[in-house]
Amino acid sequence: MKYQDNTVIPGLAGASSSLGHSGSAGDQSYQTPFLLGRGQQRVSEPRSQTVDRGEAKQDPSDGLGERLFYEPNRSGNEGATTGDLEHFGRIVGAIKRQFWLIAALSFCISLLTLAIILALRPQYTATTLLVVDPKDGHSTVSSDTGGTSVSSVSVDSEVEMMKSTKLAQQVVRRLDLAKDPRFVKASSPTSGSSGGFPGILRALLPTTGDSLGEAESSETQADSRIESSENEGLQGKRPGNANAIAAQALQKMTSVRRRGLTNVIALDITIDNANDAARLANAYAETYIEEQIDAKLRAAGHAAAALAKRVSELGEALRRSESQIKAFALAQASQSSDETARRDIDRLQANITVVTREANSQANKLREVDSLMSSGNYATLGKILEAPEIALLDEQRRSLEQRLQHPSDGETDVSPVRQRHELVNAQLQTIVNQRVDGLRQKSRASTEQLANLRKELEQTVRKSDLSTDTSVQLFRLQQEATANRQLYQDYLGRLKALTQQRNILSPNVYVAAEAGVPPFRSFPPRTLLLAFGSIAGLVIAVGVGYLRDNYPRNVKFARDLVAISQVPNVGVVPIAKRMKGRRPDDEIYKNPLSEYSEAIHRIRVSLNLIVNKGSGCRSVLITSVDRKEGRSTLALSLARDAARSGLKVVLLDCDLRNPNLHSMLGLARGDGVGQILPSSEGLIAPSVIKADPHSTCSIITSGEVDDTTLAQLLQHNRLGELIKRCEQEFDLVVIDSPPVKRAAAALIIAQYVDSVILVARSARTHPDDVRVALQEISRARSDNLFTVLNFAIAPVIL
Repeated sequence: MKYQDNTVIPGLAGASSSLGHSGSAGDQSYQTPFLLGRGQQRVSEPRSQTVDRGEAKQDPSDGLGERLFYEPNRSGNEGATTGDLEHFGRIVGAIKRQFWLIAALSFCISLLTLAIILALRPQYTATTLLVVDPKDGHSTVSSDTGGTSVSSVSVDSEVEMMKSTKLAQQVVRRLDLAKDPRFVKASSPTSGSSGGFPGILRALLPTTGDSLGEAESSETQADSRIESSENEGLQGKRPGNANAIAAQALQKMTSVRRRGLTNVIALDITIDNANDAARLANAYAETYIEEQIDAKLRAAGHAAAALAKRVSELGEALRRSESQIKAFALAQASQSSDETARRDIDRLQANITVVTREANSQANKLREVDSLMSSGNYATLGKILEAPEIALLDEQRRSLEQRLQHPSDGETDVSPVRQRHELVNAQLQTIVNQRVDGLRQKSRASTEQLANLRKELEQTVRKSDLSTDTSVQLFRLQQEATANRQLYQDYLGRLKALTQQRNILSPNVYVAAEAGVPPFRSFPPRTLLLAFGSIAGLVIAVGVGYLRDNYPRNVKFARDLVAISQVPNVGVVPIAKRMKGRRPDDEIYKNPLSEYSEAIHRIRVSLNLIVNKGSGCRSVLITSVDRKEGRSTLALSLARDAARSGLKVVLLDCDLRNPNLHSMLGLARGDGVGQILPSSEGLIAPSVIKADPHSTCSIITSGEVDDTTLAQLLQHNRLGELIKRCEQEFDLVVIDSPPVKRAAAALIIAQYVDSVILVARSARTHPDDVRVALQEISRARSDNLFTVLNFAIAPVIL
C-alpha cells in the first residue's frame, strides 16, 4: 500500500495555482515551487522578528490543527461504521508496527504447542456397541408377592447403571487390573488418560453428546439402584484398597453414552494401548450383561421362594376348605332319614373331587402354555400340548432366522428365505392357536361341570330339610373353597411361569458389535491441536502487539500529534524501505519519486506557504523530543530536497555535544560551528564549509569542541549573527540541534530562526514529552512552531 497523506494546509488552495500544484490533496503532482531567491526582494525586505512573527502567530484554537487533517462530517450509522473501520485500522497498523514481535511470539507459541503435542502419550479408543431390547418381555415378575421387581429399564437408565462404581470394581476384579500400574497411578487427579492436561484437552475437543430424550417411568427405581451400587462401591474405597483405586481410574477411562435417540449405547474405553482398549471395552460389556442376568436370577429366586411359600399356604387352606365341605355334607347326610339323599350326596362329593382335580390340572396347564407362548418357547410348548409338529415348525423357523441374519457367501437374494420364514411362522401360529383353543374349551367345560355339580349338591342338601343356619353355613364353606381354589390356581400358575422364565432369562441389553483393536490413535489429534495452538498463538501475539502498540498510548498518527501539541503539523514522514547500503536520506537523490521523498518535499513546501505570510522560510530549526527520532536524517533530507530544487542550502550541525551529521556523510569533523562562534570576526571561512557528496548542499559540521567551553559557545551572541550571515549567503539554512529533552541548545537557537520543527517518532514518542518540549520551546518563541511525525506507517485505507 502506498503512503498517502490527505493533509490540507491553510491557504494552500489559494496559492496552488500560482505554485503550480495540480491534482487532489491525496494524489499531488508537485512542480518546483517558487522559493524566494537571492534577488533584491529578499535584501530589500529586512526581517522584523517582533512584528513579522507576531503577525504570523497562529492561535491553536483557530482550528488549524484540525484543518490539517480534513475529515468529512459523518453521523448516524455512517459514523458508527467509520469508528469501527478506524478501530480496525488501528489493529492493522499495530500489526504492521509490531510485526516482528507478533511473528516471534506466534512462532514461539506454535513451537511450544508442538512440543506439548509431541510430549503427550498417544491414546486409543475402542468402542463396544450395545442395543437395549425394547420389548424386555422376560423380566416382568409380579410385585403382588412382595418380591423384588425388575422393571423395564429405559436406555438412559441403562447408561447410568453402566457408569456405577460397583460395575467398575467387578471389571477390575475380573481382569485383575489392581496389579496394573497404569490404573493405580491414574487415580491421581493430575494423571491418567482422563486427568491432567490430556483430560483438559479432551474436554475442549468436540465429542458426541450424552443420551437425549426422556426416561421412562421406571427411571426412578433404576436411579435408586444406581445410588445403592455407588454407595457400596464408595464404602469399599479405603486407603490401600487397590481395587477401589483401579476402579476409579477405569471410570476415568470409560465413557458411556447413548447414540442420539436410538436404543444403541456406545461404551468407549480410552487407554494408551490399542489391544488393552479393545479387551477392556468387551470385558466391561460382558461384565455388565452377566451382572444383569445374575441380578435377574437373584430376583427370580427370591420371587420363586415367596411364591412357593404362598402356594403352600393356599394349598393347605384349600384342603381345609374342601375337607370342611365334605365333612359338612357327610354330617348332613348322616342326619338325613332319606337313604336316597345320602347316596346322592356321596356320589356328588366324589364327582366334585374328580372334576376339581381335572379343572385344576387344565387351568395350570393353560397358564403354563400362555407363559411359553409369550416367551416364544415353542419347543417346550409342543411337548406340553403333545404336538410334535409344533417343535418341527419351530426348528424350521429358527433355521430360517439364522439364514436371514447370516446368509451364506453365495446367497445374495434372501427374499425367498424371508417368504419361507413368514409362511412357517404363520403355520406355527395357526397350529398353536388351534391346540390352545381346544385346551381352553376343555378348561371352560371342566369349570362349568364343577359349577353344575356344586349346584346339584346344594340342591340335594337343601332337599334334606336343612335349617336356615345350616344352608348359610354350607354356602359360606362353598364360597371360601372357591376363593381359595382360585387363588391357589393363580399363584401356582405364576410359580410355574417363573420357573420357566428362570431357564430362559435374557438381559435387557446385548452386544451388537464387539470392540475391535483401533488402528489409529484417538488422542491427541495432532493436526487439530496444532492448528488450534497456532491460531491461539497468533491471537495472543496480535493482542500482545496491540497492547504494546497502544499502552502506553504513544503518538502514532498525525491527528494524535495535533491534538496533543495544539500546533500545526506540516508533514508525516513514512518509514523508508531500507535497502542494503542505503539510508533514508539517500532516497532524495536516488529515488526522488518515492513516498519518503514526496513527504520531505511536502514539508518544505508547507513551510514556505505558512512562514512569513507565504514569503518563504529562510531558516528552519530541526529538533526532537528525544534521541533516535530521526531528527538529523530529516534535516539532511530537507536540505537535499531544497538543493535538488536549485536552492543554495547550508546545513548546520549545532548538536555540539553528540554530533552525527559528519558520520552520516562520511566527512571529517574538523572545523565547524565550534570554531566559528569563538572567532572575533565571526566570518565563515571557506575551509569550514564542506560539500555534501551527493548533492549541492553545503555542510557545516559541529567541529571539535571541548566540553568545558560548550556552554559558553551556545550562549555567545555570535550565534544569531552566524545564522543571519548564513541567511544572507544561502537561500535556506537548515539547523540540526540536539533534542529538547537532552540539551537547551534548541531553545537558544529557536530565537534566531524563522521556524521550528519538532520531530516526534510514531509509536515511540510519549504525549507528555511532546507537551513538555513545546512548552519549553514556546518560552523562546510562540510563532511558526510546527511538528512532523516521523517513522509513520500509513493509515489503513478501508
